[in-house]
Amino acid sequence: MKLGFFFGAGAEVSYGLPLGGKFAIDLFRQDNTAEKEALRELLKGIDQYSIYATKWLPEKYWNKRIHAFGKTEFRALIESSIEYRKGIIVERLNAFDDLHTRAREACGIDADRFAEAFEAFTGKSYGESTYSQAIKVNPALSDNVKLFESEFYSAVLDVIRKEGDTAQIEKYATSILQLLIGAYGQELVQKVNQEIFTEAPDDLTIFDDISGLFRLEFDKIGNTALELLLKSGGKTEINDESTLADMILALLREVLEILFTEVLDYQSLIDSHWRYLYSPREDWAKFTKMVIFLNTTRNYMVKQLEGKVDTDSAGYYHDLLSMIEAGHEVSAVGTANYNNLVEEIAGDKVSSESIYHLNGSVNDFYNPYKNTVISCPDGSVPTDQIHVPFMLTQSGVKPLTSINMSRRYVELFDKLKAGDAIVGIGYNFNIDDNHINGLFRQLIEEEGRQFFWVVPSGSMTNDRLTRSLEEKMRLPTSVRERIHIIRVDRETRKVADGKTWIEQILVELEEALAE
Repeated sequence: MKLGFFFGAGAEVSYGLPLGGKFAIDLFRQDNTAEKEALRELLKGIDQYSIYATKWLPEKYWNKRIHAFGKTEFRALIESSIEYRKGIIVERLNAFDDLHTRAREACGIDADRFAEAFEAFTGKSYGESTYSQAIKVNPALSDNVKLFESEFYSAVLDVIRKEGDTAQIEKYATSILQLLIGAYGQELVQKVNQEIFTEAPDDLTIFDDISGLFRLEFDKIGNTALELLLKSGGKTEINDESTLADMILALLREVLEILFTEVLDYQSLIDSHWRYLYSPREDWAKFTKMVIFLNTTRNYMVKQLEGKVDTDSAGYYHDLLSMIEAGHEVSAVGTANYNNLVEEIAGDKVSSESIYHLNGSVNDFYNPYKNTVISCPDGSVPTDQIHVPFMLTQSGVKPLTSINMSRRYVELFDKLKAGDAIVGIGYNFNIDDNHINGLFRQLIEEEGRQFFWVVPSGSMTNDRLTRSLEEKMRLPTSVRERIHIIRVDRETRKVADGKTWIEQILVELEEALAE
């Protein structure tokens, strides 16, 4: 039996790499001075007499100011996150105690110690009372706000009401309120804008002009969260000397970061700037912002691999390596990840020609002038024209038309088709990845390949996961027998009866092929 694999960001969590939201937050905390200096040197070395310089680049490009993304763009990220992922924000904040538990575990704070410190400071037992009756939200926004039923948020409010220096705690508590009301408010505004007139004749177009009149003041919603997110670099260390205020601050920082890790929508930022890579003469500021951002992104990823990733630790790439060493055949390996970790761990056993980075990688560079993608694994990037690290292709549609990238998709499809089954790990098939989802849909629906989705154990049933996958990949229910959900322990990556996920897949695949 021959298996093909496709990896997403979730496959690399065990190696210490951040998921998308945390990744985006960290990018805005980076110092991009080095990237600006590198671009300045590159510009000085370009032939000023070439058609490239005289027709494509602006006048005196070598001396023009180099720009980078800052607070304005980060604020746009928050606005987009509230607008497009408001449902997730509401869901998480209405289950605030679950967020608190995750934050407490991440900060290493003992629950009993926290409860004792809270009681000593307030004279009340932790969880003894909440603000569900004392605070009510205007029903026009929602009649289902559960934040004030939260034991932890109520405890935060109790601490704020006591005398003392709680200014920082108040900022975090306020930012959470702003996000909650902002999410509900966005839903209300959207509904009102769409239903200003509930009925009107279709041939009276003047009513179409009276729409979209209302909007939220996102500056007031996102400013507090923006300030706190950009300043809170890393976890606050908690020790034996930490006070209740120290613990609450650490927990609130972690809660805010967990929340934005899940909802931060940086795709809109890339979408709104990518096209300026093709027109430096028209908008040099946005052109250089995008160039600096992509270089900062690549350098951040490389640093993550160099300094923080333990390639000796167990993970899915090591499992892949063990499978090959056991004599099982791999048709191809695809990945939505940008780094070269899979090559570093399993590259000796998987031919580099059989590993496909569909969203670009740290070794890929894009020339927007020629619409070409080149691979530079040794880092020897041409300097006669501007090349940018090629990543985030779900937003950059045009580069996918380059010959090299088109060939990647076709070759991966053909190799996966030649196998018996495809295995997806750490990849969620989100709507902004439809350029990849369509590839798998055709393999399952038209080519009849078995598909195994490896997911961590959780509350969602296998049937619901299957239906979710059908919705995301737009698969008909008639191919449901070809979809297999493999539930694994997050730490051991084993299924319930102790088998490895690979052993389980091989058993189920053999049964499926025998039918």
